[in-house]
Amino acid sequence: MRLTIFHKLFVSLLLTSMIMVLGMALLINHSFQSGLQTYLNQREVEKLKVVALQVSQYYSAQNGWQMLKEQPHLWENLLTHIGEQAPQRRRPRAEHFQSRRSMQLHQRIHLLNAQGQPVFNYSNRHIYSDANFIKVPITDNDNTIGWISFRQKQAITGALAESFFKQQLNNFYLIAAWVALFSFIVAGLLVRHFLQPLKSLHAGAKALQQGDYQQQIAVRGNDELAELSQTFNSLTRTLKQQKESREQWLADISHELRTPIAVLLSEIEAMEDGIRQPEPKYISSLHNQVMTLRHLVDDLYQLSLSDSGVNIDRSEKVDLTQLLEMVANQSEARLAEKNIHLKRLYDSSKAVMLKGDGKSLTQLIANIFENSYRYTDPGGSMQISLQQSNKNIELIIEDSAPGVPQESLPKLFERLYRVDKSRSRANGGSGLGLSICENIVNAHGGKIVAEHSPLGGLKISISLPIKDI
Repeated sequence: MRLTIFHKLFVSLLLTSMIMVLGMALLINHSFQSGLQTYLNQREVEKLKVVALQVSQYYSAQNGWQMLKEQPHLWENLLTHIGEQAPQRRRPRAEHFQSRRSMQLHQRIHLLNAQGQPVFNYSNRHIYSDANFIKVPITDNDNTIGWISFRQKQAITGALAESFFKQQLNNFYLIAAWVALFSFIVAGLLVRHFLQPLKSLHAGAKALQQGDYQQQIAVRGNDELAELSQTFNSLTRTLKQQKESREQWLADISHELRTPIAVLLSEIEAMEDGIRQPEPKYISSLHNQVMTLRHLVDDLYQLSLSDSGVNIDRSEKVDLTQLLEMVANQSEARLAEKNIHLKRLYDSSKAVMLKGDGKSLTQLIANIFENSYRYTDPGGSMQISLQQSNKNIELIIEDSAPGVPQESLPKLFERLYRVDKSRSRANGGSGLGLSICENIVNAHGGKIVAEHSPLGGLKISISLPIKDI
């Protein structure tokens, strides 16, 4: 038989409740019994104090307790105050009267003189000093003239006391039975209530398994199960976003590949049909389309490597100033072709060291330079600053007009995203360069942000943490 969590929790709660009820029953029964016995014994002690006060009148300083020895019925009459009167029977002979009556009457209560010796002849004298016996002093003018020795009961006796005890015990057993039944019902309801979120999670997981990413679980309360439900809902939303992003990604890739392939196909078919001759200008157009495809495939490959991080080794000691100078010197000739002025706002002789991957950091800087070269109008400018603090290195690369609309700034690092018009496909970009940059910065534990530049174009701010070198 398969034991579900419901069965396990239900049995656990029920057993715990039953053990607690049973333990409480035993403890309360013992406590009630001992408390009742103590109460009965204390009542008898109070009654013996009254007897001690009354029996003192039969004491004589000259004769002691001689009057009671000669007239034992006086002692018996006093004992009726605590219910110790002997049963009525035919009186025996006088010489046996005292001893036989004493054996029946004085089984628990004994009269002792001031020295602790019994006034009457009892056969079990050795028990007077037993721990179960207590003594109530008999006084006369603040002088102790004798004792009443009393053996406390160890069990509840007496018809009235026994009846009361049995009645209370039966009531308690009835209450315990009702409590057990109540525990059974409450355990079932509580377990069902606690497991409801798990059932919802199970249903949601099955829906996800079948491809339903719209599934959301109702969150109740703020306990661990509620947090688990919130995490599941967050997971569902993330999976949905990833699914939509993957579908959009595949659609964008297909579109990016379809355009140059369509151009290549149309031009090749035109040459095959004799509409165009294989002249150098047409061959150059074919070459440009092939190079566009090559750049796109190369960028896709680099993006996949940066996604997985397999080509990034962050254990090298890298001089970021040296890398920046190298890329800037290599790009100056191309920038000069568009009459773009490059301004350096850092000390090229001061090394800025950090732990990272030199190859990927070089690609990061080169991609940003390439982005500025492609989308900066001729006659514009670029500006580079590099600063180092105690914990971070700040690299800022800015360019002049045209700028980027405010709503497009957060999307610049999305794959294949392009800003319309001024930053279009006509400039030759694949739309993957800044996505690769973001992966490289994230792999180094840094942060990259796109903002408006005071120069009129785009400002890329990169913050890289400095680790122990």
